[in-house]
Amino acid sequence: MKKEKEVAEEVSAQQTAQEQTPSAEEKIATLEKQVEQLSQEKEKLTKTVARLQSSADKSDTYLNQLVAMKNDFESYKRRMKFSAEQAKAEGVQSVALKLIEIADTFEIARKHIADEETLKAFEMVHQQFVQVLHGFGVVEMDVKGQQFDHNTMNALSQMDYGEENSGKVVEVYKNGYTMGEKILRYAEVIVGA
Repeated sequence: MKKEKEVAEEVSAQQTAQEQTPSAEEKIATLEKQVEQLSQEKEKLTKTVARLQSSADKSDTYLNQLVAMKNDFESYKRRMKFSAEQAKAEGVQSVALKLIEIADTFEIARKHIADEETLKAFEMVHQQFVQVLHGFGVVEMDVKGQQFDHNTMNALSQMDYGEENSGKVVEVYKNGYTMGEKILRYAEVIVGA
């Protein structure tokens, strides 16, 4: 009886094991479900990757546009700075040219002052005026006795002042002025022949 019982238990265990062990069809069905689920997950992941790639592409595009705009703005700032400096320089030059006309009037007036005290007072005012010109960077050219230079002077005429003065500035009709490297007005001179 014991043996029958053991055999019955063994048969029962095998039946239970067979019932619990899925058949090949069940395994295939389970695997097909898993494949379907994995396919769906793969599809979702593919869409997510595509969205992320699209977002990355847009980000790159926006970044490139931002860099281009930054470069354009830097270029604009340089141009505006240059324009402002140029406008300032042109404004100073314009004022300096007007002041040079006043300097010419000073030179003419100086030649007509006979009284020593008046001349002294006049010289003080003239010196102060010259300092104002220097403050703008305007410097009078010292050309008398120098070799004639067509780059900085205009020859009004030539006169015979002897062999030693040939080609040299013998008289200055109007003083020339520079502002930095720029010539504001050429000196008008008489050159020895």
